Formats: sequence, structure tokens, C-alpha cells
Amino acid sequence: MTTKTTKTSKTTKKTNTRKKENNSGVNNNLNKFSQPNIDNLTNHFLIATPQMPDARFSQAVIYVCRHDSHGMLGLVINNPLKDTPVGRLLEDLDIECGNVSINKEFALAGGPVHPEVGFVLHTGQPCWASSFAIAENLAITTSRDVLEDIAMGGSVAHFQLCLGHVGWGRRQVKREIEQGDWLVCPADLSILFEVPYEERWHKAGKKLGVNMDYLSAYMGHA
Repeated sequence: MTTKTTKTSKTTKKTNTRKKENNSGVNNNLNKFSQPNIDNLTNHFLIATPQMPDARFSQAVIYVCRHDSHGMLGLVINNPLKDTPVGRLLEDLDIECGNVSINKEFALAGGPVHPEVGFVLHTGQPCWASSFAIAENLAITTSRDVLEDIAMGGSVAHFQLCLGHVGWGRRQVKREIEQGDWLVCPADLSILFEVPYEERWHKAGKKLGVNMDYLSAYMGHA
């Protein structure tokens, strides 16, 4: 009995070692795609890998609006709320809407933090009451005046209205990237405002030369 137990124990240790080696290999392959300086990822995309452990972010693409010593704020840009058209939200806010095309736009579920708060990611300058620049010709605004401009087809050419946001502590996102939960690449205005929502995860992966379907299959067999 003692001999059999010892053999079983050795077999179990070998199996666990193989699993650790496999997981290490997957993470090493993923890390080679995460080239940017992860101490400042402002104006970058975080792309959820197939091994993402949090179901809320499965196949998510997150645009990083701010990243500093206090932490990170981002918006999920590929999770449309199909029952929440922007036109209806404007009506609920008693904002007159003269821009007919707005009825084709949907609000996005920007993240689980403060889902009652709207964040407007838009092209143009931060010239609104509560607004800050993220990059050249790209800003985020939380005040009503930008919605009034959008409703009347004013100066804002492209926008995404996100409800809620994603937040991380200073070291949290670095740890998640290193363990292979996220890929990182510079942001792209086309993906932000033009690519259909359902294609954004794959398109963002292609910016890194990654076929996300292949990556899913590879990790499923690792």
C-alpha cells in the first residue's frame, strides 16, 4: 500500500508540473504581444484573452481613458445595450433631438462601476463643462452640454455614449496583463467609432497580428 501511494503521489506531482509548464507557456506566448510600457496605457486598448477569468469581460475591448499613479479608468467599447438607443436616453433627459441618425446609435455598457453615470467618448476638443483630453482630437465628457450638441447634430463628429466604467488599482492591471488576461495595443479611431461592435474584439487582435479564433483554439488545447 505504501509503495502504491508513493507512485500515485509522484504521478500527481508530474501531472501538476506539466499543467504549470503548459500555463507558463501560454502566458509567455501572450506576453510577447504586450509590448507597450504598461506603466502608462492611456489611449490604448486592453483586449481580453480567451483565458479571461472574469465572465463580465469575456471578449471585451476596453479603451483606457486615464492611467496614472492613482489607477486606471477605462470604457468597454464593444458591449452595446440593444434596448437602450441614445435617442431614448436623450428624451429621458428632456433633451430635444433634431439629429435623426442618433436613433440608430446604442449606448454601451461601459463597465460595472457607476452604471448610472454616462461617459461620452468623442472626437474633438475638451471644450465642454466637464471634459478632459485623452489624446489629439479625442476627449471624454460627462456634462450635459455635449449631449445637447450631439442631439442637434453639432460639432461632435464621432462619439460613444457609455454607461458606467471600468476601474483598476495602480498595480492590479499590471498583474492581470502579466498573468495573461489582457493583450495591449495602441488605440485606433476606426475601431473606436467605425468598426461594428461585434467585430471589434477580432479587429483589435489583428492590430497585434493575432487571430483571436486561433488563439482561443490554441489556449483550449494548452
